[in-house]
Amino acid sequence: MRKSPAYLVLFFLMPFLPFAATAQADSSFVDNAVLNALQQYRTAVGVHAHLYNGPEYHVPVKSHVDGHQFYLDKIYQNGTVKYDGAWFEDVPMLYDLVQDELLIVNHGSGQPQRLVKNRVEAFKLHGHTFVQLQPDTTTSSVIRPGFYDLLYSGEVQVLMKREKTLFERASTDGMEGEYRDASKFFLVKDGVYHPVSNKRSVMRVLQDQKKPLKKYASANRLRFGKEREYAIVKTAEHYDSLKR
Repeated sequence: MRKSPAYLVLFFLMPFLPFAATAQADSSFVDNAVLNALQQYRTAVGVHAHLYNGPEYHVPVKSHVDGHQFYLDKIYQNGTVKYDGAWFEDVPMLYDLVQDELLIVNHGSGQPQRLVKNRVEAFKLHGHTFVQLQPDTTTSSVIRPGFYDLLYSGEVQVLMKREKTLFERASTDGMEGEYRDASKFFLVKDGVYHPVSNKRSVMRVLQDQKKPLKKYASANRLRFGKEREYAIVKTAEHYDSLKR
Protein backbone atom coordinates (compact mmCIF):
# COMPACT_ATOMS: atom_id res chain seq x y z
CA MET A 1 0.00 0.00 0.00
CA ARG A 2 1.24 3.47 -0.87
CA LYS A 3 1.96 5.52 2.29
CA SER A 4 0.97 9.16 2.37
CA PRO A 5 3.26 12.03 3.45
CA ALA A 6 1.12 12.32 6.61
CA TYR A 7 1.99 8.73 7.49
CA LEU A 8 5.68 9.41 7.01
CA VAL A 9 5.56 12.59 9.10
CA LEU A 10 3.84 10.60 11.88
CA PHE A 11 6.58 7.97 11.58
CA PHE A 12 9.26 10.58 12.09
CA LEU A 13 7.28 12.14 14.97
CA MET A 14 7.14 8.89 16.93
CA PRO A 15 10.50 9.42 18.70
CA PHE A 16 9.19 12.73 20.00
CA LEU A 17 5.85 11.52 21.34
CA PRO A 18 7.01 10.43 24.84
CA PHE A 19 8.58 13.80 25.40
CA ALA A 20 5.57 15.66 24.01
CA ALA A 21 3.32 13.82 26.46
CA THR A 22 5.27 15.19 29.46
CA ALA A 23 5.60 18.65 28.05
CA GLN A 24 2.15 19.45 26.74
CA ALA A 25 2.22 22.84 28.35
CA ASP A 26 5.37 23.72 26.49
CA SER A 27 3.90 24.58 23.10
CA SER A 28 7.24 25.76 21.79
CA PHE A 29 8.70 22.33 22.45
CA VAL A 30 5.89 20.66 20.50
CA ASP A 31 6.27 23.15 17.67
CA ASN A 32 9.99 22.48 17.50
CA ALA A 33 9.37 18.73 17.50
CA VAL A 34 6.96 19.03 14.59
CA LEU A 35 9.33 21.26 12.64
CA ASN A 36 12.18 18.85 13.32
CA ALA A 37 10.10 15.89 12.14
CA LEU A 38 9.02 17.71 9.02
CA GLN A 39 12.61 18.57 8.23
CA GLN A 40 13.65 14.93 8.67
CA TYR A 41 10.80 13.89 6.35
CA ARG A 42 11.81 16.37 3.67
CA THR A 43 15.43 15.29 3.94
CA ALA A 44 14.51 11.61 3.64
CA VAL A 45 12.22 12.16 0.66
CA GLY A 46 14.59 14.66 -0.92
CA VAL A 47 14.05 16.91 -3.88
CA HIS A 48 12.01 14.23 -5.66
CA ALA A 49 9.07 14.46 -3.22
CA HIS A 50 6.88 16.07 -5.88
CA LEU A 51 7.08 12.88 -7.96
CA TYR A 52 5.53 10.55 -5.38
CA ASN A 53 1.88 11.17 -6.20
CA GLY A 54 1.10 8.60 -8.89
CA PRO A 55 -0.74 5.29 -8.72
CA GLU A 56 0.93 2.01 -7.85
CA TYR A 57 2.18 -0.20 -10.66
CA HIS A 58 1.62 -3.93 -10.77
CA VAL A 59 2.13 -6.47 -13.53
CA PRO A 60 1.66 -10.20 -12.78
CA VAL A 61 4.88 -12.19 -13.03
CA LYS A 62 4.69 -14.78 -15.79
CA SER A 63 7.54 -17.23 -15.45
CA HIS A 64 6.83 -18.83 -18.84
CA VAL A 65 7.47 -15.57 -20.73
CA ASP A 66 10.93 -14.82 -22.11
CA GLY A 67 12.28 -11.29 -21.92
CA HIS A 68 10.72 -8.27 -20.24
CA GLN A 69 8.47 -5.33 -21.10
CA PHE A 70 10.94 -2.54 -20.34
CA TYR A 71 13.15 -0.32 -22.47
CA LEU A 72 16.65 -1.86 -22.62
CA ASP A 73 16.85 -2.93 -18.99
CA LYS A 74 14.56 -4.31 -16.29
CA ILE A 75 16.77 -2.81 -13.58
CA TYR A 76 16.15 0.78 -12.53
CA GLN A 77 18.53 3.27 -14.14
CA ASN A 78 18.99 6.91 -13.21
CA GLY A 79 17.35 9.32 -15.60
CA THR A 80 15.93 12.82 -15.80
CA VAL A 81 12.25 13.69 -16.03
CA LYS A 82 10.36 16.92 -16.70
CA TYR A 83 7.33 16.73 -14.44
CA ASP A 84 4.83 19.56 -13.98
CA GLY A 85 7.22 21.86 -15.82
CA ALA A 86 10.25 21.16 -13.59
CA TRP A 87 13.26 18.93 -14.31
CA PHE A 88 14.19 16.25 -11.76
CA GLU A 89 17.61 14.63 -12.09
CA ASP A 90 19.08 11.31 -10.94
CA VAL A 91 15.69 9.63 -10.66
CA PRO A 92 15.77 5.79 -10.80
CA MET A 93 13.34 4.91 -13.58
CA LEU A 94 11.97 2.15 -15.78
CA TYR A 95 10.00 2.63 -18.99
CA ASP A 96 7.31 0.01 -19.65
CA LEU A 97 7.00 -0.36 -23.44
CA VAL A 98 3.83 -2.44 -23.28
CA GLN A 99 1.80 -0.04 -21.16
CA ASP A 100 3.71 3.10 -22.22
CA GLU A 101 4.24 4.07 -18.57
CA LEU A 102 7.20 5.68 -16.81
CA LEU A 103 7.94 4.07 -13.43
CA ILE A 104 9.81 5.18 -10.32
CA VAL A 105 10.20 3.66 -6.84
CA ASN A 106 7.80 5.05 -4.25
CA HIS A 107 9.86 6.41 -1.38
CA GLY A 108 7.31 5.40 1.26
CA SER A 109 6.39 1.88 0.20
CA GLY A 110 9.46 0.90 -1.82
CA GLN A 111 7.08 -0.39 -4.52
CA PRO A 112 7.01 0.53 -8.22
CA GLN A 113 4.88 3.58 -8.94
CA ARG A 114 3.63 5.10 -12.18
CA LEU A 115 4.20 8.77 -12.73
CA VAL A 116 0.99 10.61 -13.60
CA LYS A 117 1.32 10.41 -17.36
CA ASN A 118 -0.25 13.70 -18.39
CA ARG A 119 2.14 15.53 -16.06
CA VAL A 120 5.26 14.07 -17.71
CA GLU A 121 6.40 16.36 -20.52
CA ALA A 122 9.66 14.58 -21.33
CA PHE A 123 12.31 12.31 -19.86
CA LYS A 124 15.85 11.17 -20.60
CA LEU A 125 16.84 7.54 -20.10
CA HIS A 126 19.70 5.43 -21.45
CA GLY A 127 21.00 8.42 -23.40
CA HIS A 128 17.72 8.95 -25.27
CA THR A 129 15.22 11.80 -25.00
CA PHE A 130 11.53 10.92 -24.92
CA VAL A 131 8.80 13.50 -25.42
CA GLN A 132 5.10 13.14 -24.83
CA LEU A 133 2.87 13.91 -27.78
CA GLN A 134 -0.81 14.70 -27.47
CA PRO A 135 -1.87 15.16 -31.09
CA ASP A 136 -5.24 16.52 -32.10
CA THR A 137 -7.16 13.34 -32.84
CA THR A 138 -9.53 15.24 -35.12
CA THR A 139 -6.70 16.11 -37.52
CA SER A 140 -4.20 13.28 -37.07
CA SER A 141 -4.84 9.55 -37.07
CA VAL A 142 -1.16 8.68 -37.61
CA ILE A 143 0.20 9.59 -34.19
CA ARG A 144 -1.33 8.18 -31.03
CA PRO A 145 -0.89 9.98 -27.68
CA GLY A 146 2.13 8.75 -25.73
CA PHE A 147 5.90 8.90 -25.33
CA TYR A 148 8.11 9.09 -28.42
CA ASP A 149 11.87 8.76 -28.70
CA LEU A 150 13.16 11.93 -30.36
CA LEU A 151 15.98 10.41 -32.39
CA TYR A 152 16.75 13.52 -34.44
CA SER A 153 15.50 17.09 -34.53
CA GLY A 154 16.35 19.51 -37.32
CA GLU A 155 14.58 20.73 -40.45
CA VAL A 156 12.92 17.34 -40.23
CA GLN A 157 12.45 15.19 -37.14
CA VAL A 158 12.76 11.46 -36.58
CA LEU A 159 10.48 9.97 -33.95
CA MET A 160 10.33 6.38 -32.80
CA LYS A 161 7.40 4.91 -30.91
CA ARG A 162 9.12 2.20 -28.91
CA GLU A 163 6.70 -0.62 -28.19
CA LYS A 164 6.69 -4.24 -27.16
CA THR A 165 3.88 -6.75 -27.52
CA LEU A 166 3.39 -9.85 -25.41
CA PHE A 167 2.76 -13.06 -27.35
CA GLU A 168 1.59 -16.13 -25.44
CA ARG A 169 0.65 -19.58 -26.66
CA ALA A 170 -0.06 -23.06 -25.37
CA SER A 171 2.44 -25.83 -26.10
CA THR A 172 2.84 -29.47 -25.17
CA ASP A 173 4.98 -28.32 -22.23
CA GLY A 174 2.45 -25.73 -21.04
CA MET A 175 2.24 -22.01 -21.66
CA GLU A 176 5.10 -20.17 -23.29
CA GLY A 177 5.60 -16.70 -24.65
CA GLU A 178 7.88 -13.77 -25.32
CA TYR A 179 7.94 -10.02 -25.72
CA ARG A 180 8.39 -8.88 -29.31
CA ASP A 181 9.47 -5.52 -30.61
CA ALA A 182 6.64 -3.57 -32.23
CA SER A 183 8.31 -0.19 -32.62
CA LYS A 184 7.31 2.31 -35.32
CA PHE A 185 9.13 5.21 -36.97
CA PHE A 186 7.87 8.61 -38.06
CA LEU A 187 9.33 11.46 -40.07
CA VAL A 188 8.00 14.93 -39.27
CA LYS A 189 8.26 17.30 -42.22
CA ASP A 190 6.55 20.68 -42.46
CA GLY A 191 4.54 19.83 -39.34
CA VAL A 192 3.11 16.64 -40.84
CA TYR A 193 3.73 13.18 -39.33
CA HIS A 194 4.62 10.48 -41.83
CA PRO A 195 4.93 6.80 -40.83
CA VAL A 196 8.03 5.23 -42.41
CA SER A 197 9.22 1.65 -42.35
CA ASN A 198 11.71 1.20 -45.20
CA LYS A 199 13.91 3.04 -47.68
CA ARG A 200 11.10 3.62 -50.14
CA SER A 201 8.80 5.26 -47.59
CA VAL A 202 11.62 7.50 -46.32
CA MET A 203 12.47 8.65 -49.85
CA ARG A 204 8.80 9.33 -50.56
CA VAL A 205 8.64 11.81 -47.68
CA LEU A 206 11.97 13.44 -48.62
CA GLN A 207 11.35 13.27 -52.35
CA ASP A 208 12.59 16.84 -53.01
CA GLN A 209 16.11 15.48 -52.35
CA LYS A 210 15.48 11.91 -53.41
CA LYS A 211 18.32 11.51 -55.91
CA PRO A 212 21.19 12.74 -53.68
CA LEU A 213 19.73 10.87 -50.70
CA LYS A 214 19.65 7.58 -52.59
CA LYS A 215 23.24 8.16 -53.66
CA TYR A 216 24.23 8.91 -50.05
CA ALA A 217 22.45 5.82 -48.72
CA SER A 218 24.17 3.62 -51.29
CA ALA A 219 27.62 5.13 -50.71
CA ASN A 220 27.29 4.68 -46.94
CA ARG A 221 25.66 1.26 -47.17
CA LEU A 222 22.69 2.27 -45.07
CA ARG A 223 20.61 -0.81 -44.27
CA PHE A 224 16.96 0.10 -43.74
CA GLY A 225 16.13 -3.45 -42.77
CA LYS A 226 18.66 -4.61 -40.19
CA GLU A 227 19.74 -1.14 -39.01
CA ARG A 228 16.57 0.84 -39.59
CA GLU A 229 16.99 3.32 -36.74
CA TYR A 230 20.51 4.28 -37.77
CA ALA A 231 19.64 4.45 -41.48
CA ILE A 232 16.61 6.71 -41.02
CA VAL A 233 18.48 9.09 -38.70
CA LYS A 234 21.51 9.37 -41.00
CA THR A 235 19.23 10.00 -43.98
CA ALA A 236 17.41 12.78 -42.11
CA GLU A 237 20.69 14.35 -41.06
CA HIS A 238 21.94 14.34 -44.66
CA TYR A 239 18.64 15.75 -45.88
CA ASP A 240 19.11 18.74 -43.58
CA SER A 241 22.69 19.23 -44.78
CA LEU A 242 21.43 19.35 -48.36
CA LYS A 243 18.84 21.99 -47.49
CA ARG A 244 21.29 24.38 -45.87
